[in-house]
Amino acid sequence: MKLELKEKLFTRFPWSIPDKSDTMSPWTQYTFECGDGWYQILWDMFTEIEEVYKNNGIKIKLTVGQIKQKFGELRVYIHDALPEVNELIVKYQEISVKICEGCGIESSIQRRVHYWTTLCDDCYDKRIEEARVGLG
Repeated sequence: MKLELKEKLFTRFPWSIPDKSDTMSPWTQYTFECGDGWYQILWDMFTEIEEVYKNNGIKIKLTVGQIKQKFGELRVYIHDALPEVNELIVKYQEISVKICEGCGIESSIQRRVHYWTTLCDDCYDKRIEEARVGLG
């Protein structure tokens, strides 16, 4: 994910900022391991997470473990979350398989060569071309 999008998320949702003292955490090392197309999904999910805590009168104190793409789905690992938050994570994971990870347009999960991805044809072709250029 582009740095500017990461910064927007961290500015709006400061509870998601990695703990720099936890140098072994994937979250501290890599932050968002997914494409720009899922930015809005993350924004919406984080907004709903905050609403859950507000509605329960609880100060939000969460530890993000990892946010990444795996098998074409958004995977979000948040520690010490309320059960409602875990339900939201599942909801947004299900949404992610219908949205291109690269650009955010409607798409579908599909097997590409040797891995699963949720990319539209244009973003998939762009990723393959970038990989070729990187190898050359």
